[in-house]
Amino acid sequence: DKLDFETGKRTRIFDAPTNAYEEFVTALDDDFSSYIYKHESRTVIADAWMKDVTTGTTTQLTHAVDVGPEVTGAITKRLQVTRPRDGFQMWVDVTLPRDWKPGVKLPGIIWFYPREYTTQADYERSRYTTNINKFPEVPALRPASSTKLWVAQGYALIEPDIPIVGDTGKMNDNYTRDLRENLDAVLDAVVEAGYVDRNKMGIGGHSYGAFSTVNALTLVPYFKAGIAGDGMYNRSLTPFGFQSERRNFFQAKDTYLDMSPIMRADKIAGALLMYHATEDQNTGTAPISSTRMLLALQGLGKPAALYMYPYEDHSVATYASDLDLWARWYAWFEIYVKNAKDTPTVRVQP
Repeated sequence: DKLDFETGKRTRIFDAPTNAYEEFVTALDDDFSSYIYKHESRTVIADAWMKDVTTGTTTQLTHAVDVGPEVTGAITKRLQVTRPRDGFQMWVDVTLPRDWKPGVKLPGIIWFYPREYTTQADYERSRYTTNINKFPEVPALRPASSTKLWVAQGYALIEPDIPIVGDTGKMNDNYTRDLRENLDAVLDAVVEAGYVDRNKMGIGGHSYGAFSTVNALTLVPYFKAGIAGDGMYNRSLTPFGFQSERRNFFQAKDTYLDMSPIMRADKIAGALLMYHATEDQNTGTAPISSTRMLLALQGLGKPAALYMYPYEDHSVATYASDLDLWARWYAWFEIYVKNAKDTPTVRVQP
């Protein structure tokens, strides 16, 4: 609105439609007789436009190109999943290749990052809202923001909320139990929906998601392979807290050790691909964690690999590192997930 300070009169200058997303950018004169705005919708990529308020005419200023139609045109689904033990409900986002047809079960990848809550209501309050009128994001190569690139390789991407629930300050006492049960419920739901083949599943995550990925490989038998980046796999190396955990190692030793996947490295069945930046400055993810996990897995005869990225911080930033990382991800899952042997997986019993 334009406001006349002397009279208090308001004049509506810009009003977005309900079936698109429009964002005011700037006025071109003091009287707001013309302005620039951005327009996009679920099917129309964002472009800049100019509007003449007097005549009502609009002029398109930019002509953006959708450089990733395989991703922006992907099929999206959202499921609500109930954990059988206590009825806790969580949400799962599923992205499918744009040419997917019902009845076709795809190789799948779960990409996730657990968070802690005290109650169902606490979880619901934390849920983010989604603008249904925005054009789907065209992802960069950055691992944290580009996971939907997996659909271009024929995978179903499953992004679940994985709530770890417990009393205030003690949520992690339930970490391994909730992680196992949540993944069990999520996988049952997406298999029942007909999206994925239970026998061709991978899992991955970055930082705390990497830590949880390796934990998942030790706790559930579904996953043929995992990708874990810049993670911490031995909680005794973060003895004075991590994430929302405020107890130190000496106050909650059993929890710290139970949450450390290196303590169950012998239980890992899937092939694990790790990556870590040599200059990782994050306080809770020292590179030694990955090197020691690799040594443990090699000593146990497990299929595993670790790639270290020099001069990179907690998330790789250079184009060369991004390309190298994605090439290795794709190759690893091509072998161990997409072309996995048809060995039936055993369902976890609560």
